[in-house]
Amino acid sequence: MEVAVTYLENQLKEQQHLFELLVQQIERDFRMSVEEDLAFPASTPLELVQQLQEVLEHIASRTPAKLSMLLYRIDVAENDIRAIEEGDVFTYFQQLTYLIVKREFQKVYFRTSLAKE
Repeated sequence: MEVAVTYLENQLKEQQHLFELLVQQIERDFRMSVEEDLAFPASTPLELVQQLQEVLEHIASRTPAKLSMLLYRIDVAENDIRAIEEGDVFTYFQQLTYLIVKREFQKVYFRTSLAKE
């Protein structure tokens, strides 16, 4: 979890305005793949990462197929998923959360960067 939080904090240092857009992007992808009324009422990177990891664990335990659909929708690279270190389930979801946060932030960053041009 620390890796994902640190990544977000570093990315948002000079671009704090992107946090709200990031939450919106995550909610949009999760709603389209998992559940229509899913929300992430986070106000800090730590809260967002914690909520995201909890939801991922819940999805995987109840409907693993939806987790696959979600990862496809977000466009997390298969090579990155395969490269997740083997270990306990908690570590797996920490690393998966990081991959999702990283990819979703990239999408938001690129979209806002292109809009400025």
